[in-house]
Amino acid sequence: MHGMQAERRVLGPAEVRWNDYVGTAAADDADAVLDRPSLYELAGVDRGRYTIVGVDLTIWEDTTTASVYAVDRVTEQVETQGDIDALGREGGEIPVVEFRLPSQAVEDFLDDAFKRISVRLVARGVREHRLVVVPQTS
Repeated sequence: MHGMQAERRVLGPAEVRWNDYVGTAAADDADAVLDRPSLYELAGVDRGRYTIVGVDLTIWEDTTTASVYAVDRVTEQVETQGDIDALGREGGEIPVVEFRLPSQAVEDFLDDAFKRISVRLVARGVREHRLVVVPQTS
């Protein structure tokens, strides 16, 4: 199964149909809180085997979906974050497995997985330029 090329797809930048606005996002992991599920638990990912290295969140009309992407440390024969980094530097890519969150878990995922999320989108035509905030003139 691992060698089938059809299953391989590169995770590039976030994309929608027209990409009128493009940007960046950042998030802090939520603090571990007693009785609250971790990102691994919310996504049904075995922390003993996998290391989560990516998250997708898609809001499409009235449906919100989320996936996490994780390195299979057993298959890739890595243990630490440093090993994963080395795998990427040496091979030019890091193989990841996708775990889709069940739709009913997405809201909990947003509430519990991250302490803070910041998303910044800018118009596609100006994305190469630095935007500087200046005082509003009357």
